[in-house]
Amino acid sequence: MQVQPTILGIAHPTGYPTYLLLAHFAELVPLGSVAFRANVLSALFVALALATVVLIEVRLGVRPILAAAAALALGAVGTIWAAATVAEVNPLHLLFAALILHRGLVWAERQRVWDLALGGLLVGLSFGNHLLTIAIAPFVAVFVAWAGRRLFAARPELLLVPLAFVAIGLSVYLYIPIRAAQNPPLAYNHPTTLDAVLWLVSGHQFRSQFDFLTSNGPAELLAALPGLATLAEARATLILPILGLIGLVALALRRPAVAALLGAMLLAGVYVWANYLRLEHYLLVPWLLIGIAAGVALERIAERVPRWAGGVAALAVLFAVALGVSTAPVADLSGDRSGDAYVSSVMESVPRDAVILSQWDTSTPLWYGQLIAGDRPDVLVLDDSNIVYDGWGTRERAIAAYVCQRPVFMMRLDEADLDSTRAAYVLLPFMDVRVAIGGPTAIADRTIYRVAAPAGCTS
Repeated sequence: MQVQPTILGIAHPTGYPTYLLLAHFAELVPLGSVAFRANVLSALFVALALATVVLIEVRLGVRPILAAAAALALGAVGTIWAAATVAEVNPLHLLFAALILHRGLVWAERQRVWDLALGGLLVGLSFGNHLLTIAIAPFVAVFVAWAGRRLFAARPELLLVPLAFVAIGLSVYLYIPIRAAQNPPLAYNHPTTLDAVLWLVSGHQFRSQFDFLTSNGPAELLAALPGLATLAEARATLILPILGLIGLVALALRRPAVAALLGAMLLAGVYVWANYLRLEHYLLVPWLLIGIAAGVALERIAERVPRWAGGVAALAVLFAVALGVSTAPVADLSGDRSGDAYVSSVMESVPRDAVILSQWDTSTPLWYGQLIAGDRPDVLVLDDSNIVYDGWGTRERAIAAYVCQRPVFMMRLDEADLDSTRAAYVLLPFMDVRVAIGGPTAIADRTIYRVAAPAGCTS
């Protein structure tokens, strides 16, 4: 996501066209490297989401100082802070969730057609960024319909307004076939046909990895709860979740429809997390909702001890600062140059016209080196996705196409993945590198092997 917006490529499923287009223009700002710009954009998205949290809480009756304290504490949560330091679509998803929720609350109070239009546009663009919007939009839509039920009964044609603007927002997906037809670099799955586009944007590749549409979903949720409590304590202490639950109860007594909305979104977010690899960034929106409810809890506490309202605010700010101090050592990646070191070591070591068979965690930095930094355009990086979507079928067939003409190298995160290649070719250790596995920081040492050319080769 540092590379694709810059080159206007086609990202992996679900394509993420909203993010690609927004990030493309943001990365034109001449501020440091492209990687730095992309990471700063994530920080900006998270900061805007936290600002929107303040607006939501004030609209729910929380005094600004307490709303700001709750937002600061939310920003110090390890999961939120980690998202703010890495170029990804998740911070933008967090911002869209906050904006959609805020617009729903504005509509409930003012019931302007403009709010329906803007809300619909936000939902459409949010779907263009992440399909997890499906765990947000339906609940906000029900809330909007309930809040405006009398107006909609009198003027049912108004229901078409948000639908029309959702469609306008969804038109961002036209980017995928239009750009794919121009044959850009890194065009995942080459989506030049309708079937290929639908396969990409629907996330078909990952359907076998989640259970939330099966009967196993509730059991998976229950099984995940102990781990969720442990994770919450590690990322924010249990104080913030407890305050969030208190806030939800308080909301239920005064504004039951809003409490139902936040509770339903919270349950849906946790349910998806529990049933899809339990990826921590899928908890961003649940944390957002906990933070909003925590602000409501602080307000109710301040109401009960009005003389000490300032003290409540001070304690909340101190908690946010303390949480930030405890989170900072893990969240601070400002000194992490492991990606640069990995790319430099590889590009400086492999011979001219080398072919490197790699996999996602180790391919993406090399693509940045080539397509953004301009390193070694003579090198061909073949990822597992290329093996599948460029028609090779197996890594061994791709090796056979090049091994007699170009030096071929291979790297795998799991040495067992080399078994089939060892059966067909001799692999010679070439160099050791430190690589990332599932995150932005290099944490493991791996060997790059050179594939020995068979005796029958002629060049």
